[in-house]
Amino acid sequence: MSGAMDLNAGTPIEPLACGRDAAVVWDHATAGTLDEHERGCPYCAAATTDARRLDAVVHRMAAEPVQPPPSVMDRVMGAVLAELRPHDVLELDSARGPARLSRPAAAAVLRHVVDGMDGMRARSCRIEQLEPVTGDGPGPVTVTMTVTARFGIDLASVTARVRQMIIAAGQQALGVAVRRVDIEVVDVFESRVDGGGRR
Repeated sequence: MSGAMDLNAGTPIEPLACGRDAAVVWDHATAGTLDEHERGCPYCAAATTDARRLDAVVHRMAAEPVQPPPSVMDRVMGAVLAELRPHDVLELDSARGPARLSRPAAAAVLRHVVDGMDGMRARSCRIEQLEPVTGDGPGPVTVTMTVTARFGIDLASVTARVRQMIIAAGQQALGVAVRRVDIEVVDVFESRVDGGGRR
């Protein structure tokens, strides 16, 4: 199963299985304004859990101390390699001016976010950066991800949640606008429970 979202074109994310928009549920959860349906619906509850999990990940990343390179040579070689492999970095905007982020590191963050979702596991993640829309500042990105899903899970609902997670993680954790998300479910897995009740 695959799908996409183009924010500029206004194409909506598929709704959750209950018919609600995952992004709207996220907004309500953040504002503390969940309605009666959203408080009692298992699909909305899963989307709310996703929002809280992402918030925790972002705060944990922000709290981690930045470790400087152990030597000047490492800094110099890192800058040289970044110049030699411009396709391996994403251009970001920041309060201190333009910045760059390793593309593999960005993909790892998005895979980690999806791996934390119930019933989903990320396989591959490819990020492509587009040209700036206005010619000022870094361009948005497109994300192509393959995932595996737990057997029996509602794929339409869960892929809507995955898209919302990736869009939010791109903005909150990476500082980059996600214009399009393509998701392909490539395999399923069975849930296994140990004696402690954990998967």
